[in-house]
Amino acid sequence: MAETSSDTHSNEKAYKFWNDTLGCPRHIVAPMVDQSELPWRLLSRRYGANLVYTPMLHAGVFLRDAGYRTQSLATCAEDRPLIVQFCANTVENFVNAAKFAEGMCDAVDLNLGCPQMIAKRGHYGSFLQDEWDLLYDMVSTACKEVSVPITCKVRVFPEVEKTIKYAQILERA
Repeated sequence: MAETSSDTHSNEKAYKFWNDTLGCPRHIVAPMVDQSELPWRLLSRRYGANLVYTPMLHAGVFLRDAGYRTQSLATCAEDRPLIVQFCANTVENFVNAAKFAEGMCDAVDLNLGCPQMIAKRGHYGSFLQDEWDLLYDMVSTACKEVSVPITCKVRVFPEVEKTIKYAQILERA
């Protein structure tokens, strides 16, 4: 399959983000529930982490609770590059939460991989994995309306082919 000029532009944009914005990180601290707050991120950086994530933040709570927003998104100049991770199950909540956070981070990540019971009860994380139309809408709308790149943490399917199709849909978004 031949590469189009749109593909080339997307590849160049992705490379610029990885290389220039994130600084080609080699040591990345993934988001951990209740463990990725500012003190942990700064300690991780002291010991060599080049890129860190916030803990998974609930987009709906983030939007309606100023105290949660302030506490969960505490950051400082030394806390960059930073990716803010949200769980959400509506386009509006994800996009609006991402807009709130965009000035304090280098990218926003949509958590589509969390398998925990709280994610099942809230219908987010890996429990959205089969809702491809919704996920496409969430990611594509965020990409259009949010000023920082959007990434997705995913869980693979048992079938390799289905995982590839899933990743391609998110990439197209």
